[in-house]
Amino acid sequence: MTYSGSDQAEKVAQSGFRVLYICSSGRSGSTFTDMFMGGHSQVASLGQINVVGKAISVDSKCSCGSELRACVQWRKVFDAIQSSHGIDMTKDPYAFKLWDALAFQLIDHRRQTYTYRLAVALRKAWMEGRDHLPQSLRKHFPIPPTLLEALHNKMDLFRIISRCWDKVVIVDSSKNVREAVELHQRWPDLVKVVQLTRDGRGVYLSRRSSGFSQSESAEAWVSYYRRALPLLENYIAPGSLHKIRYEDLASDPEKTGRVLCDFIGISFEPEMLDLSRSTRHLVGGNTTRFAPGKGIKLDERWRTELQGEELNFFNRVGGELNHRLGYR
Repeated sequence: MTYSGSDQAEKVAQSGFRVLYICSSGRSGSTFTDMFMGGHSQVASLGQINVVGKAISVDSKCSCGSELRACVQWRKVFDAIQSSHGIDMTKDPYAFKLWDALAFQLIDHRRQTYTYRLAVALRKAWMEGRDHLPQSLRKHFPIPPTLLEALHNKMDLFRIISRCWDKVVIVDSSKNVREAVELHQRWPDLVKVVQLTRDGRGVYLSRRSSGFSQSESAEAWVSYYRRALPLLENYIAPGSLHKIRYEDLASDPEKTGRVLCDFIGISFEPEMLDLSRSTRHLVGGNTTRFAPGKGIKLDERWRTELQGEELNFFNRVGGELNHRLGYR
C-alpha cells in the first residue's frame, strides 16, 4: 500500500482528535494510567491496542466484559474498518497491520510462527541500528515498509475510534517507544507522549512475584529505560513529552490528573477519580482493566517485602538507573 504523507496528515488533522501515547516498562502503571484517563468523558482508553488482532483471534475479552469480537463498541470500529479498508477483522484479525507485538504468555501459534518471529527480529534489528545513527542520518535509513504501513493504519484506527465513539482524545498504552517516536515525528501536532516511570524496586518485586528470575525481573526494566530515555529526549519535542511517576498519580490522582489533562488539552473531570464510574474498552494490559472497582491504590509493597539479597541484587543491576529516574 502506498501512502502520501501530506495527504494522510491532512486527512488525520481534519478529524480533530489527539493522541496520548504512554511509554513505560511493564508493570509500571500504564494500564492504570490508561484507565484513569479513560474516565474522562472525552477520552477513549484503548490499552495495548497493538495486540487487537491477537485478542480477536484467541477470543479475548474487552475490558467491558464482552468478547472483543462481540463488543458493541468495537463492532462499530470493525465495521468502519471494513468499509474504509475492505478488511473484516473479525474474520481475518491480522490483515489490518499494526506495529509488531510478540506475545510471551498467551501466544497465538497460528500467527506467531518461526517465520513471523524471524521477520520481527529483523525489523527490530534494523530499528535498533537506526537508534545509534546521528539525527542527520536517520532520514536516509527509513523504517521498514511493514512498520510504515502500521503507523498509517494506527492513525486511521484512532480516527475511526474518535468518530465511532465520539471522543476527542485517544489513549494508547502500547508502550513501544520506537512507535511513539515515529508517530510523533509524522504527526507532531496530534501525538503527545507520556514517559511513565515507577520505582524499579516495585517493578522488580512484581515480576519476581510472578515467577520471573532475578535477572529477568531487573534487566527487563533496565533495558527498557536505557533504550527509551535517549529516544524520547532526542526525538519528542519538549512540549509534547510529559514525565509522570506512577507513585504521584496513585497518591495524588487529582493533582497529577489535572496536569495530564492540561497537557493533552482537556479540562479535568472529578469523575476520573472513581475508576468504576465509566465503562472502558481496553485491549491487552494487565488484569486491572477488569477490576475498576478496586479503585486507585498506591502499591509500594516493595518497602516491606523487598529485603536482603533480593534488594541487593536489584541495587547492583538497577540502582544507578533508579537514582537517575529520581528514586532514592
